[in-house]
Amino acid sequence: MSLIFFCIELVILIVVIVLNRDHPFFWPIVMLLVLLQLYQLSEFLICVGVGENITGRIAYVIITFLPPTGYYLCTRIVNWRFPDYWIGFAAALALSIYYLSVPGSVVLVDCNPLYAIYNYNISTVYGIFYIGILVYSILFIITNLIFRREKVESKFGIMILIGYLSFLAPMYIMVWINSSFGIAIPSIMCKYALLLAVTLGIFSFFKPKLKQVVDTV
Repeated sequence: MSLIFFCIELVILIVVIVLNRDHPFFWPIVMLLVLLQLYQLSEFLICVGVGENITGRIAYVIITFLPPTGYYLCTRIVNWRFPDYWIGFAAALALSIYYLSVPGSVVLVDCNPLYAIYNYNISTVYGIFYIGILVYSILFIITNLIFRREKVESKFGIMILIGYLSFLAPMYIMVWINSSFGIAIPSIMCKYALLLAVTLGIFSFFKPKLKQVVDTV
């Protein structure tokens, strides 16, 4: 399944690069798509037994940069001038250095056709970082749509909200129905994130108004 998702996300990435290179948010869109598909490829390699120790840690490094990259895209959409996204990137870098430098910090427990289960160190800290930035990004977009409407092109803010909710809502419903899925949240979340990749692909076909293009350069 991971390989299939990788191929789908790769096609979306190619379409964005070939057809929408002039989009003002091109680079954050591309980086999100690259991170999503690299995780799927890493999970495929882990599950077929390719370097489980190092590949598992690399997979976690890849997904660690997804929340701050997503927030960075949100700041560009609403023309947010304060570069607070660097806080998220700094935290992601610190976590990545830890996982890369500590052998056994990420261990594959099980694989099945739908998802993988990992045992990873400092899971509470990691969860607060990961979910915290995702939730903050959603609240950030909603707040800007309400209070800074003159700076936000609503269709872009709404599309990003749909992208976030499209993978977070079904994941949480799944865990709520059966709490045993909680141990596989990172893998399950990235599977549902295919919907985010599709949203980003659609997003790339819509261009902002001239004023916002100028403001975000």
